[in-house]
Amino acid sequence: MAFGNGSTLSSAAKGMLDKDVVLPGGPEDTISALRWSPVANHLAAASWDGKVYVYDATNSTSTDTIKGVAAITVGSPVLDCDFSKDGTVAAGAAADKKIHLMDLNSSQTMTLEAHTSPVRAVRFVQVPSANAPIIASGSWDRTVRYWDMRQPQPIGALQLPERVYSMDASGPLLAAATADNHIHLVNLHGNPLQLSKSVKSPLTHQTTSVSVSADGSRWAIGGIDGRSAAQVVDEKDKSLDNLQFKCHREPHPTKKGHTDVYAVNAVAYSPAHKDVLATAGSDGTYCVWDVRKRQRLRSFPKLAGPVTALAFARDGMALAYAVGYDWARGYQHNSVTAERKVVLHRFAEAVKK
Repeated sequence: MAFGNGSTLSSAAKGMLDKDVVLPGGPEDTISALRWSPVANHLAAASWDGKVYVYDATNSTSTDTIKGVAAITVGSPVLDCDFSKDGTVAAGAAADKKIHLMDLNSSQTMTLEAHTSPVRAVRFVQVPSANAPIIASGSWDRTVRYWDMRQPQPIGALQLPERVYSMDASGPLLAAATADNHIHLVNLHGNPLQLSKSVKSPLTHQTTSVSVSADGSRWAIGGIDGRSAAQVVDEKDKSLDNLQFKCHREPHPTKKGHTDVYAVNAVAYSPAHKDVLATAGSDGTYCVWDVRKRQRLRSFPKLAGPVTALAFARDGMALAYAVGYDWARGYQHNSVTAERKVVLHRFAEAVKK
């Protein structure tokens, strides 16, 4: 299913970057993930430099007005991050096979000896049957494990057929994309230790990112082949049937009729609108889409490097994105002088469905 042609976008839909604000004291290596607090304008950034950075972006009119709140020093690449539901705890999923936590009020840290392989994803999840906040972690050891921070061992584990490449959760839904090109869905309000559904990815090639809508009714993925897809959990809902679309592609500069295809590094649903999805690409651009109307809502100019991560603020009025090298062209094209930064873009008005 094709989307509306980007060339027909109105001038209002062609977003500008001149008022974007760069966050101070940014990571020194590629940013792997960005996450907003669900209760405050706090932003976490996980980086390959071995840290999770936490910023207070309540006053974000300039770089000087954004304050660094904390930094969790891990010492090995951090592949994902998240906030607890009350915003008091930040978590990082690391290549050292552990989950690293910090209480943002006291600055106290703790570590969960989580997996037997690097931890690819971490989420604080809603499990009504539990009597405490629960953390879900997905790993290359082919498991999703659940944690009560008061206990050193996992309270449960879900075995998957392959390595977890990406994972997200919201409301009742946890979705994990695995190396065998499947998407596995879990009903957290039912049995978190049992898969409710496993489906072959609607994309032909490897999944890079997965996002769950705020109400848990939808999931979306991006792939290495410049495509994204959005699906619904309820099979009776036909609104997104077979919805997959091309993005982050551009005509080859010299070969007529040829197209350069770039990986979709990240996808993110807006917490404010379940139809609004953002995608970030190795081409150095990010876009905002209406998946129900099958339209591109915003298109932004190309940046100095690939966009490696992005996340909507809780009110949908801002979008944080990261620029850095994504290794798509191999180690020989990496440079110590490559720009690495986290940037905040505010919308003049809410991105509407």
